[in-house]
Amino acid sequence: MSSIEITVIDREGVATPGIEWDDDESLMECLVRNKYPILASCGGNASCSTCHSYLDPESYEQAGEIDEDEADVLDSLMDDEREPTSRLTCQVVWDEDLEGAEVRIGPF
Repeated sequence: MSSIEITVIDREGVATPGIEWDDDESLMECLVRNKYPILASCGGNASCSTCHSYLDPESYEQAGEIDEDEADVLDSLMDDEREPTSRLTCQVVWDEDLEGAEVRIGPF
């Protein structure tokens, strides 16, 4: 199994570098395993926004295309919650190019 390290910024703005993300996990699963408050109400099916977070711009570009289901959910977010680098972490798949990514946990 391969893994990469990412930095996670919690809702209080505290950054924790060195969070290990395993290649058999979505970003959401990594965050949940590391005890971040991700509800994941839909179980990773891109039908809620409880795993919404923000990626740093470079990682956002490397994280792959947003499909129609994810886009619909992101479009339903309040304007003050949506940012240009918003993603549903359940839809972000592991990629070695995401080594060093910064992930900021979105609001509830």
